[in-house]
Amino acid sequence: MKKFSLLLIAALFAFGMNAQEVQNVSNGTVYLKDKASDHWYIGLGGGTNIYTTKAENDADASFGDRLGWMGQIEIGRWNSPVWGTRLVIDGGHIKHVANVPVGAEQNWLGGHLDIMWSLTDALGGYKPGRVWNLAPYAGVGYMYGLDADWKKPNPDGDLFKNQNQSLTYNLGLINNFRLSRSVSLFLELGWRVLQETFDGSGIQGDFEYDGMFTGTAGLKFGLGGKQEFTPAELMDYNLINDLNSQINRLRAENENLRKRPESCPDCPEVAPAVTESVYVPNVVFFRINSYKIDKGQQVSVYNTAEYMKANPNATVKIVAYADRQTGTPAYNLALSEKRAKAVANALTNEYGIDSSRISIDWKGDTEQPYAENDWNRVAIFFAE
Repeated sequence: MKKFSLLLIAALFAFGMNAQEVQNVSNGTVYLKDKASDHWYIGLGGGTNIYTTKAENDADASFGDRLGWMGQIEIGRWNSPVWGTRLVIDGGHIKHVANVPVGAEQNWLGGHLDIMWSLTDALGGYKPGRVWNLAPYAGVGYMYGLDADWKKPNPDGDLFKNQNQSLTYNLGLINNFRLSRSVSLFLELGWRVLQETFDGSGIQGDFEYDGMFTGTAGLKFGLGGKQEFTPAELMDYNLINDLNSQINRLRAENENLRKRPESCPDCPEVAPAVTESVYVPNVVFFRINSYKIDKGQQVSVYNTAEYMKANPNATVKIVAYADRQTGTPAYNLALSEKRAKAVANALTNEYGIDSSRISIDWKGDTEQPYAENDWNRVAIFFAE
């Protein structure tokens, strides 16, 4: 049984490590692969426990006489919107009602490694702003028993030999209540199975396992990285193809204009007219929650740079936007600013356009140039 438990612990650890390397998929939706430092949290809490045995007088004891206390600290990571792993270090105080060698009261220290499954996100779809989330968990752990004075029960033995200790099998439900992006309140109900020798009664009893019900509450805090998952939404390529077709048509017209004869001998000479290229606004579309210019969007930056090189006195203004579904108005305003600056930097750094000829502005989601929400992840060039 111990070999099986150790194998299960190793499997849980391997699952937690490997889950960080795969792409996040939930309900058929693909999510952007995040950094290894994202989605980590730490939790602090405390509560009560009830230790149960099959002794005859255990069932007859009053509820209050059986309540002990406990505390826990945990660190975990959600590897996808549905699956996560955590390590819990806990300890507390047990009140025994059966006549056991360790006495009526006993302290303990332990820990367990668990796999968590978000039931609400798995069945109802991932929603980062959801207030309540229910997550069952299962795992294995270890408990080390101490006497009422926090000393080892067998003072003549070494640290582990002939002491009260046991591997545990853990199940439970975690209720998470979202308070903000990085803080949540949790209420956890758990049950763990452990060997009856933990309370020193293994020699006397004819049963194999004891149990312990636990109830804890506390707070969880994000550890600074990204806490939410972002869907990897595809661009609207019909729109992109239409815009590129317009650009190619204009470039073809310009090429035809260049092929016209420079002079007309049969026509009377007239004073040359000063003309300038007609500039049609270009657009750069972005992926959700991103200000990186995709390769497919570089053509708009290139065409704008060519226009400015052909017209040395021309200036452009870059106005960037964000769609309303990405984040809060303040977050979207900052995101659109990054988009405007990214496009301006591409013109100056990649194509040598002087920064004095470029002005930028950003609107966040206060203005939406397109009726389709996804199209508003955009920066638009305007000739000035």
